[in-house]
This record gives sequence, structure tokens and C-alpha cells, in this order.
Amino acid sequence: MGDLHFQGEVYNDDRMFVLHVCRCTVTARDDGTMVTTIHHEVDPSDSRWCLVTYRNTASYPATRVDHFDSLEDARAYLERVEPTVPRVSLAGRPPVAPLPYDQFVAWKAANDLKDYDYRQMYLPGGENRCETLISTRR
Repeated sequence: MGDLHFQGEVYNDDRMFVLHVCRCTVTARDDGTMVTTIHHEVDPSDSRWCLVTYRNTASYPATRVDHFDSLEDARAYLERVEPTVPRVSLAGRPPVAPLPYDQFVAWKAANDLKDYDYRQMYLPGGENRCETLISTRR
């Protein structure tokens, strides 16, 4: 699948979002916001797990982050949610009957769909790559 145009955006493939499980630290601020620092390489001792939802466009802007106390919980959520991601081919709607996760993974492989790779988003060199997201508390 090549680049797909939908509502003024150019998507990398049919999925409107891609999900990524990683380590993070979370700080609640007095103004009602949460600061999530996503750690791609070095995991601080106080890190938790998170599932980051990225818009599947060239710059992969993060649109949501969910926090978890365990990798198992984060992966279980990923497996439940990822097959329901809206698709360009469905006019921005999720599939009516989402595939079971193992079949969804096979569909991604058969269509050569790539998962989010933070290394593609940074220039060569540097170390301890991180992202910081600010969101309102839910």
C-alpha cells in the first residue's frame, strides 16, 4: 500500500493510527495536566508502561497515551484496541467486525504494514531518545 489521502492528510497505509508499547514516566501537574515522557532507549527506575497512539502520517504525531502498571496490561489493551483502528478505506471508520488479534497481525504482515519505529523519527547520532506529551487528566 502506498500513501493514501484522506481529509487533507497523507497516511502511510490504510490504518489511520499505529500503536506502540513503551516505557514512560508520568508526572501530574497542579494545572490538571499530565506530563508523559516516553523513553525509547533508557528506562528510568520509576518508569511505567504506556501505549502511545500515533497518527499514521509522515511525522507520526502522538494523539493519545494510556498508562499501565505492567507490560501484560499494556499488551492486552493493545491486542484489544489495535484491530479496531479506523481505516482510510473505510472512510475513517473502524472495521464493523474487527479481526481477532492474531489474524490482524497476519493481515499487517500480508500487506507489509510497518509498526511505529521511533528510530525513523530521529536524526542519526544522539542518545536516550525521548518524547514528551502533555495531556489533560481523564
